[in-house]
Amino acid sequence: MTIEDQSSQGDGEAVPSNAPVSKEESIPSQVSNLLDDVRNLAQAEIEYYRVKLSVNMAATKTVLLLFSVAIIVGVTGAVALILGILLILSHYWGPVAATGLLTGSALLVTTVLLNMAIKRARKLPLDENDQ
Repeated sequence: MTIEDQSSQGDGEAVPSNAPVSKEESIPSQVSNLLDDVRNLAQAEIEYYRVKLSVNMAATKTVLLLFSVAIIVGVTGAVALILGILLILSHYWGPVAATGLLTGSALLVTTVLLNMAIKRARKLPLDENDQ
């Protein structure tokens, strides 16, 4: 058994005899390596977000399609409800009074909701310092 073999069997911290002795790299070389690492990291991040965006875009298209269909069906239901109420009221009050009542009620609800929205919009902090 050689001396090198005995030293490597010790506590496991011995340096092998064939390990290259590292010379300190020059600063320009270290900066160059750092820039290469940063460039590789940036390219990897860009590719990651590109893939993530493409996956999210497919899911977003599906969500927007479902949301659009839901809005269309909801508006159609609201129109049907309004027409149904109009037909019922016109039987009792006549077509002119029923149309006026429904139109006035819709405009009143719209005005109240718009005022609520405007009040809440004015309370929103538009700048980080406005809180």
